[in-house]
Amino acid sequence: MTRQEFKVDNWFSGAKQSQQLESTQEELSQAQTKIHKLTEEIEKLRNTQTHAETLEKSIVNLRTELEKQSGKQLVPIELIKPNPEQPRKTILPESIEAMAISLAKEGQLSPIILIESVENDYLIFDGERRWRGGKKNQWQHIESVIIKKPQDLHRKALLTSLHREDLNSLDKAEAILLEIASKTSTQEQDIPRILSRTIRRFNKKKEISLITELLSSDYHQCEIGLEKLELKAEEKAILLVLLDLQLNPASIDANIFPMLSLSKDLKQAIREKGLNGSQAMALQTLNPKNLGLSSQESNKIRKKTTQQVLKDNLSASQTRKLVKEIRDKYQQVPKFNRTIKTVVSQIQKLTPETLTETESEQLKQLKSLLESKLAEIEEILLPL
Repeated sequence: MTRQEFKVDNWFSGAKQSQQLESTQEELSQAQTKIHKLTEEIEKLRNTQTHAETLEKSIVNLRTELEKQSGKQLVPIELIKPNPEQPRKTILPESIEAMAISLAKEGQLSPIILIESVENDYLIFDGERRWRGGKKNQWQHIESVIIKKPQDLHRKALLTSLHREDLNSLDKAEAILLEIASKTSTQEQDIPRILSRTIRRFNKKKEISLITELLSSDYHQCEIGLEKLELKAEEKAILLVLLDLQLNPASIDANIFPMLSLSKDLKQAIREKGLNGSQAMALQTLNPKNLGLSSQESNKIRKKTTQQVLKDNLSASQTRKLVKEIRDKYQQVPKFNRTIKTVVSQIQKLTPETLTETESEQLKQLKSLLESKLAEIEEILLPL
């Protein structure tokens, strides 16, 4: 038997492989930690409305780190979805059109950032306009880098965007509603009503400050503070979520949740045309009750007025002024008709029994008044 050549390296090959494996695992762990920190940094920068250049620099750093770890991938566009937990729902069509033109002319200059989903598809972390532009250009794949899905994705996305000034009120209302529903046992459709009832009660007792002063408190202090108030369990749960998000419950009730009851055409104008919440709330008052018209006629007037507001780029105050002029115009006729209707109703109540029991002097006054008004009516009707 030939003796095999003895090599000292063989004694340590297993140890070296183990060390290499440990080193690789450590590097991977460090990379994951760095990616996590960069992701958190981006969310923080977005939340504090940092200058766009600083935010973009952090996104570039994250993209670079992801490329180092797993490289770029061509991901089928059909497997990519907008993040459903992202509060921002509105991307104007002209913005997508501009991106599609840029992609067609210059190509994709940087990969989009995707979040790996448990459903074997991907959610967008950064680059939704590029994805939509690619779809518009009928691309089959788009270059991407991928990160693992973070825990509590909705809350992170919510906190990232909630306090940004450019997040429209409708998107904000829907995001807050989703967050409250996920943290409490209350149905989404009941949340605005319960909050409104609570705020009205505390306003009536002039004790709303007992709630708003908790805004600067931490979660535990808010719990203790709310325990001292006369609140139902569902009311306390809703207030606790809002305070934890550093949102003023009274402001949400007055300015944000009313967005949820807007008509479909106004919601569409907010999402697609850039109509703001204050303008939409003013336009919402152009309804059958205020105009004295049918639903179809009122809708037609509201849509036409909305187009005028957008075309002329009217401010919120200018929109309210325009709406008031329209309401005053249509309310003149119903006001006159209601007066006549009231008079006719009162005359019809003058039964023979009532007239018999009335003093003759009052009957003479009534007769004289009616004869005078009848003469005026005949004079008006003659030309007709």
